[in-house]
Amino acid sequence: MKSLYLGERAEKGLIKLGTVIIPGDKDLPSFSQLEQLQEIDIMLKELPKDDREGLIILLSILSLLPKFIIKVLLLIIEKGATVNGPIGSPFRLLNMGLKGPVFTLYYSNNSEQNQEILNKLNYATQINMKEEDLMLQKVKNNELIENPNQEQIEEIFNNAKKNQKALRNIPLSSRVKQVQNLLITIRDNEELIIKKIQEDTKKSAGDALVSEFFGVLDYLHFLVDNAEKALKDEKIKTPIALLGKKSRVYYESLGTMLIISPWNYPFYQAIVPIATSYICGNITLYKPSEVTPLRGLIEDLLLKAGIDLDFIKVIYGDGKVGSQLIDQRPDKIFFTGSVNTGKKIMQQAAQYIIPVELELGGKDASIVFEDCNLKRAAKGVAWGALTNLGQSCTSVERIYVHSAVYEAFKTELLNEVRSLKQEISKDGDFGHMTSHMQTKIVAEHVKDALSKNAKLLTGNNWDYESDAIPPLVLEDISEEMLIYNEETFGPVLPLIKFTNEKEVIDDINASDLGLSASLWSKDKAKCDRVTRELNVGNVSVNNVMLTEGNPYLPFGGRKYSGIGTYKGISGIRSFAISKSVLIDADSSKIEVNWYPYTEKKYIGFSLMTKYAFTKGLLNFVKFALKGIGLESYSQKAKR
Repeated sequence: MKSLYLGERAEKGLIKLGTVIIPGDKDLPSFSQLEQLQEIDIMLKELPKDDREGLIILLSILSLLPKFIIKVLLLIIEKGATVNGPIGSPFRLLNMGLKGPVFTLYYSNNSEQNQEILNKLNYATQINMKEEDLMLQKVKNNELIENPNQEQIEEIFNNAKKNQKALRNIPLSSRVKQVQNLLITIRDNEELIIKKIQEDTKKSAGDALVSEFFGVLDYLHFLVDNAEKALKDEKIKTPIALLGKKSRVYYESLGTMLIISPWNYPFYQAIVPIATSYICGNITLYKPSEVTPLRGLIEDLLLKAGIDLDFIKVIYGDGKVGSQLIDQRPDKIFFTGSVNTGKKIMQQAAQYIIPVELELGGKDASIVFEDCNLKRAAKGVAWGALTNLGQSCTSVERIYVHSAVYEAFKTELLNEVRSLKQEISKDGDFGHMTSHMQTKIVAEHVKDALSKNAKLLTGNNWDYESDAIPPLVLEDISEEMLIYNEETFGPVLPLIKFTNEKEVIDDINASDLGLSASLWSKDKAKCDRVTRELNVGNVSVNNVMLTEGNPYLPFGGRKYSGIGTYKGISGIRSFAISKSVLIDADSSKIEVNWYPYTEKKYIGFSLMTKYAFTKGLLNFVKFALKGIGLESYSQKAKR
């Protein structure tokens, strides 16, 4: 059981009180069997501060009392509540104040049996939802921010500035608890979340589950376990020249963080940066893609986890809205999307010296060497090229195959691709294109390649219009083709022959994009050598698209593929700001580097510099002795 507002003692008191009121029977479990306190935080948040603090004190006192004493007190309170007039009023308030939280928490699942009990007890709760109405239910009373005008955007930022202090006052440990609640909330609403993702993206259920839902839970688990370690004050080594002083780095909130996400992974690219930003203490402004906004879903999950929507604002709109948000000068921008849009954001942010984190496109290559397991490599490459129907920045878009095994690998790849099933259902391997705009780009790239003598080995029945694009394996690819150089972002698998290691490395490094790569070989030394030579941010060896699957690894690209990294410990810190601190004691001591600069000081400093940067024990001793003498002189130095 975890609550933002209740401390350990108050939680114990609530459990004890709840067990007395609802001991359980053959039909209903005891109150003590509850596993979490998510709903209680929603109620406590709405209470006036004095009432909330009074309830917490009362629960803390109850934690110290035996259950039979609590039972007697409840009987007295119930008896007093039946008295008419002002005498019974405080008893009635106390009765409601004690039983209200218990019944709210226990009966919030809205089963018909529980609702009947609530009606008999004459206790109303607002947390009654049918499963099909779960999503958006709590957002109905919170107007969604859609296509705000300039005045509304200015108001959003003004409120963000006002709320920064309130968020900073919530301890990091409490924010970690809330993210833990978010993890549980997401875990327990799998079907509804998958359904919403599919409605907006047209993914297969498997794609949505593996690439978005599981990935989110995995990252939140990492964040909960590592945030406090990443953000705690850090002790830093102090050099001998500053002997007696202490050095620290503090990690603090940036202030206001603007997150702009893409349409291809709308759930993952919402929750991961939002949770990281929030846990770092930033007021977070999140603008999803207008193509896949998941309207209302993120707000609902945050509310259910007990996270105040004053601290995280979801703002719906197109690129114009994003530009207007940047003009309000957030303290940092985190953008995931295309290279062209990333350039525009960077250019606009530069006017205000706003730091940016950019996770942009890729033209990721997979290298199949002659000594690898061809069947495994073919299966891996097929998945890397076709997961999410190729609509991933780290999709395999160029497949380099050693000429010695080219035909054998091609056969394995074609067998794998032809065995796959394109269906949005739970039984499908991949679904349809999310955006018809992207379908047109895929069609343009394929037509261009075919016009320049490429051969299409699969997908000949595609009409170049349908969003249900089948896997398209091509060969005889050459450098003048669009598909060779530009990001395609679709289910296209271009095969390229190579004969030697240097040739393939040079070709991959010639690209303006440098996000990820994968390579397949039994030779560990060669794998390590090639990995170090590739000018990309991430490499998977004998696997594919796996670096981004490990939340402990920082993720980011080189060249036009982006700036900065996120995820991992360094990624958490990228959503905070570091403050360097040097601590000295309060004393009468005069520092040797302070004025006056006399000739004697000059000579002493000169010798100290010589001894400090010349190796050898004797020079170290000379440095120390000269420093002691100079420090003594500095206490009385006069010109």
